[in-house]
Amino acid sequence: MTAPTALAPTPAGPLTGAPAEAGTALRYHRCHWCRSAMPAGCLLCTVCGSSDLAEERSAGTGTVRRLLRPTRRGLYPGRPYLVALDEGFTVQAGVIGGLPGAVPIGARVQLAAWDDDGRILTFRLCPSA
Repeated sequence: MTAPTALAPTPAGPLTGAPAEAGTALRYHRCHWCRSAMPAGCLLCTVCGSSDLAEERSAGTGTVRRLLRPTRRGLYPGRPYLVALDEGFTVQAGVIGGLPGAVPIGARVQLAAWDDDGRILTFRLCPSA
């Protein structure tokens, strides 16, 4: 009789590669009225309340703005950073390429992986220029 093998945990959804490697990209909404940007999950503009939103493609670069308290609760645990994308909106995401919890505020990051819905985002530290 053989011993059962342990299975590795799987992520909540399938992750895609970086935007240059994949055919899909991280999408967001931009309001036609006030030109504000917001994550794709928003149905109304977070600034003016308009429902006239256009879907656009993000370049996937941004800046780390804040380290959050890590939590194991909720649907998407393990996303302890707020990242301000260059398009003008902020997302909660994980950052790889540095020690856990030690990524400096103001560090430049590039999108490394995401799920199909754009809800689970992982960024990689950009090399110093």
